[in-house]
Amino acid sequence: MGLRLPCEWEQLDSNLKALAMHAKEVDALGPPPDSAAQIHKLRLQLRAQDKKQEARIADIKHIVKDVLKEQIAEHMRPQIQEQIRLELTRQIREAVQEQITEHLPVSLQDQAEESKRQLIEVRNSLLNSEARRSNATLRSTNLDDPLAPVVKANGEESALAPQTLRQLFSYDSAQARALVRDYALREHDVRERNLNRFMAHIGVQFNLIPIPVMVDGVVDENGAPIGVTLI
Repeated sequence: MGLRLPCEWEQLDSNLKALAMHAKEVDALGPPPDSAAQIHKLRLQLRAQDKKQEARIADIKHIVKDVLKEQIAEHMRPQIQEQIRLELTRQIREAVQEQITEHLPVSLQDQAEESKRQLIEVRNSLLNSEARRSNATLRSTNLDDPLAPVVKANGEESALAPQTLRQLFSYDSAQARALVRDYALREHDVRERNLNRFMAHIGVQFNLIPIPVMVDGVVDENGAPIGVTLI
């Protein structure tokens, strides 16, 4: 839209000049016979002229306002378009991520970690199965034979695990409780029950019970003789 300000102002200036000339002509003629009527008529004409000028000024203001709006809009259009583009990009990214999450709830990284964890569990399970199978062959006459290590849930061997049954039977009550606790087994107040629980966990097929007979010099923490028997 073109700006018509110069034409409007020229018209306004012409009208004002014509009005001034008209006023001079009136003054030069002097008061007419019916001066009161003429003055009243002139006032009406002036008021009408004022209204026309006010209307024209209002039109000019509207034109200026529209032009300024267009200029501001034209100036801001690139910024507005860039903001719209960024917002659309963000919304599209969120929508795509939501769809991916809905159809693939577990990310590839999470899947890889889960697969790795499962493989470790399977490996530990196989190792423990072999260890238990080996320990199941031990009898009360094999107190000095090495125990096959059974790993904990995290895949590590316990630093408290005994190397032989003889070493296990030498554990006092506190050591026995610490041992089953390290393997996340249920503790008991009785030492022999904790030892039996550990032996069952590693695959040994007999229990330890107190008997009044010395077996290879193995005694409990109170010096009482203990023995082993098959069940």
